Amino acid sequence: MTLKRWFAGFFLLLLMVMALFVNSILFSARSFQHNLYTVDPGSGGVISLAELAAVDVQVAELERQTAPQRGEAAQAEQKAATAQLELDTARDAIAAMQVKLLSVVADLEERAGLPPAAATGAFDTADIAQRLERIGAQRATATQTREAVIAARADLIKLADAEEALGPKEEDLARLEAEKRRIGEFIETSNRAALGLKGQFGDNFQRIRNEARALEASSPFGLGSKLVSMHPTFLTTLLVCLMGALGALLYLFPAYLNRANNIYFADIVVRLVFGMVTALAFYIVANASIAGLTFMPGQDATTNAGASLNPFAVSLIGITAGIMADDIAAWIRERGREVFGGARPGGGAATTSAAPAGDSMPNPHGGPVGLMGSFQAAGRDARANAQPSDPGDTPPRGGAVG
Repeated sequence: MTLKRWFAGFFLLLLMVMALFVNSILFSARSFQHNLYTVDPGSGGVISLAELAAVDVQVAELERQTAPQRGEAAQAEQKAATAQLELDTARDAIAAMQVKLLSVVADLEERAGLPPAAATGAFDTADIAQRLERIGAQRATATQTREAVIAARADLIKLADAEEALGPKEEDLARLEAEKRRIGEFIETSNRAALGLKGQFGDNFQRIRNEARALEASSPFGLGSKLVSMHPTFLTTLLVCLMGALGALLYLFPAYLNRANNIYFADIVVRLVFGMVTALAFYIVANASIAGLTFMPGQDATTNAGASLNPFAVSLIGITAGIMADDIAAWIRERGREVFGGARPGGGAATTSAAPAGDSMPNPHGGPVGLMGSFQAAGRDARANAQPSDPGDTPPRGGAVG
């Protein structure tokens, strides 16, 4: 291996590492735009991570300011629940005492031979007291019955005391409920302000913020933050071109490893640029030819945006075009002749003119011979000391190492 060939291989290796690094960052940013457009179509896939971080800080500040009130609200809620439970328990006890007292009075009236009192909808303490007085006023009342009347009167006094004790408990519960409402209104005001800030980025603020943090952590020098703020169409075009360069490098590596091929700096640079240009041209032609490339299910065609393009599909176009640049260039030429020249595939005269026999070299991808002959002639001009039968004149071939 000559020193020149070694440096060419080292240069090819550096280009591959650089392409992998740049493409990974660019693909991550473009994927972020695609996901953002999916959850928030109104954003168009464009976002400012600086503004997103500023809103996140403001929301965190609002939550910090209301943290004491949130603790007070939890305590007020607990106190109100306890007071409500005590009040309900007291009311249940009073209701049980009323039922028991009504049963006792009815039994005493039956013993005294008095007609039963008319049923009323609500418990009336004064009415119960009058009924007990009427029972006690009967001369024929037995001693046991009179003792029962005295006990019922004592129970009636206890019932009145229990009913009177309900007042302070009800007032305490009302005070706690009012305090809970006051704190809740303050927190609700803060929540509405935070919701208004988050609403600038749709209904999935936390998801967007988490993905933005992950993107910032994975992209050095803040490149991801700058890339996602660019227009999706520009970022897609850039991704296609760089993926085309990656495809060209995938083409060049097997050719370099094949000892029969002499790959030097000029070959690498020209093939790299050719892959990028071909990828861009193929992307434009495909985007113009295939109506469904930017169409998403359930989306109106007039609302299609560059952010709706799947970054995996875009990368596939770029890499494929970079590897098969020769074939795609011929394909674009044929499509152009069909559209603008009126030619039809399979009809008429041959569309490609044969290159001179000396310049006709086999295309590794089965593309036009004339195009490869032109590239080969340029390579021979650059290497004037090469012999016509020199293996260096053989174009790069992808595949297994020969």
